[in-house]
Amino acid sequence: MNEINQFFACKHFAVIGVSRNPNKVGHIIFKNLIDSKQTVVGINPKAEQILSRKIYKDIFEVPYKIDCLIITTPANTIPSILRQAGRKRIPFAIVITAGFGEVSNNKLEKQVSDIAKEEDIRLLGPNCFGYIDTSRNVNTTFYTGEIKKGNVAFLSQSGAIGAAMLDKIGKFSKFVALGNSIDLTFTDFVRYLIKDKETKVICLYIESLSINEGRNFIDICKKSKKPIIAIKSGKTKSGQKAASSHTSALASDAKIYSGIFKQSGIIETTSITEMFNLAKAKIKYPTIQNGGVIITNAGGYGVLTSDYCEENNIHLSKFSNKTIEQLDKVLPTNWSHNNPIDIIGDATSTRYDETLKIIEKDPSINFVILLLTPQHMSQPEKTAKILLKLKKPIFTSFIGGKEVLEARKFLNKFKILNYTEPEDMCKIIGKILD
Repeated sequence: MNEINQFFACKHFAVIGVSRNPNKVGHIIFKNLIDSKQTVVGINPKAEQILSRKIYKDIFEVPYKIDCLIITTPANTIPSILRQAGRKRIPFAIVITAGFGEVSNNKLEKQVSDIAKEEDIRLLGPNCFGYIDTSRNVNTTFYTGEIKKGNVAFLSQSGAIGAAMLDKIGKFSKFVALGNSIDLTFTDFVRYLIKDKETKVICLYIESLSINEGRNFIDICKKSKKPIIAIKSGKTKSGQKAASSHTSALASDAKIYSGIFKQSGIIETTSITEMFNLAKAKIKYPTIQNGGVIITNAGGYGVLTSDYCEENNIHLSKFSNKTIEQLDKVLPTNWSHNNPIDIIGDATSTRYDETLKIIEKDPSINFVILLLTPQHMSQPEKTAKILLKLKKPIFTSFIGGKEVLEARKFLNKFKILNYTEPEDMCKIIGKILD
């Protein structure tokens, strides 16, 4: 049986259904592979040349071995194409085409699955978006934006969600859209990714696991030393109905999946944004011990953030007498004398800096939560710059609009974790603590 490492090592591609129309899926995929300098041929019996490339009438005309066949022709053509692929000894196929189980065409879906097994073809899809491997500059999808090398791999049952995240995040190690998953599954790709050198974090968008996949999925994920983060859709009755017409996903109880995730060591999130924010945090800080400090120039936000910390099992450290004595020397007499440290609304960047220098030396404090609101004396950009010196893990929330915009840009540039809302920040911290 052909393995996933061979799938990602494919060098010779063929696109069946390549079109002259630049807005057609087959044309876009063909162009993406050409632009990324891959060896690719187009198959179309009605065309002789597309994008200045010779087009073949069928795969038997191609004079060399094809490693991966990408199929964009109508659903009813897929069985015969796979039979031909078997005769040509093509080991992998990606079926972009929809029109299978997601529209209750289960008979055709089973036929395609059976043929793929008979012909020893590993199949991605059908009803899928393809895959991207940035380490080899391979793009078999019809996404046309630039994707840079990153440390996060994203496996998504939805191609549209995948495209949105490709556009929003812009950096991945691997991206795979699984579609209906009649052959290659989450388990297959996770097994590969936990050993992939380019991948540090694995993110999953799951509508449902394949039938009988649960136990293997749990066993493989348990072996991972890398963080695996997932979001499960279709938790409600309406969501389950939508999932069944999207990727033929089976209706599933949210509690069952939460149980699977816990057994697997997977971190479950409630939104796509949270999933990728969590991935970014785990790359920045792979391990953090509980016990933090809140530093704020806004007492109200300090109180709110204390609540968020407790809700997410984040412990606030108790200061030593020495730390309190040192803070008394640099802070106004009416500072909070507690954790959170309210350094008062007239705090400048200097007051933040002096506070951080003292906190840095307290061994009971393992990380810092820093809040800043733009008051008249505040210096958001200067405060952001002093954070570069801090050695302890730091999470920031510069709260506001245009007054903190440049500071946020600076924090992002230097990869200092910043969140627009303290509540979102605390959800992330709570899920990465050891």
